[in-house]
Amino acid sequence: MLKFEKYVVGSGETEGYKALKATIPEDDKYMHFRLDGNCLKDCVDIYYVIHEDGVALCRIWMCYPRHKNAISNWGAVYTEEACRGQGLCSKNLKFCFEEVAKLENPPIGLFCTAGGQWKADMYQRYGWKLAIHDTTKGPLYYPMGDGPDNFADFCKNYYTPAKTLRAVKGTWEWRNEIDCLLKFAMMDQGLSYDINGESDLSYMLLHTPDRDVRYILTEDDKCVGWMLDGVAKVHPLYENLLDSMKMV
Repeated sequence: MLKFEKYVVGSGETEGYKALKATIPEDDKYMHFRLDGNCLKDCVDIYYVIHEDGVALCRIWMCYPRHKNAISNWGAVYTEEACRGQGLCSKNLKFCFEEVAKLENPPIGLFCTAGGQWKADMYQRYGWKLAIHDTTKGPLYYPMGDGPDNFADFCKNYYTPAKTLRAVKGTWEWRNEIDCLLKFAMMDQGLSYDINGESDLSYMLLHTPDRDVRYILTEDDKCVGWMLDGVAKVHPLYENLLDSMKMV
């Protein structure tokens, strides 16, 4: 019998957890890293999983940091090949968004890349909005609470004038604000958020701890940029503050 489970990382070895551990390929080190609770100090990780007989037939993952104004990275949607075409993904999406609406301390927005036209079309049926003005297949944004439907308006609400900037040591806590929000915001303006051609924060945090990764915060604790080995990239609104930025 199919079982629907919302598994919150750190809540024990439930049936859903065991099914995910048994089904997610071993070489997907990033998903196993998060599933094993390595980001628990900084983030909430949730898997919405349909499982049966110890196998995770369909899964959706989301994570968001524990600070205020948190941005959620949403995705890793996957259905086992033998189960495709049976409507499991649609059922899991419905289950997921019913549960997301119940979160006690929800993020201010969900973000995903979609990665293809059919996925973008499917997600939009569940309320997702295109984040980039001249694309049809993503990236996508999902407003939470009373957040604006338009991604450009979301950015105006988040990127507000600041007086000071500070650079703090890079952990998993602020990764979503860079790899999702800043990335999409810069893309929408025809700009790049990468530094010297590098942009894969997850890989750096997971595999190259010797790299000097930092996040750039305002006095209101909004993450508006990042640094890699001493080179900074910020949202254009804050470029005039870089010269006076403090290293913490």
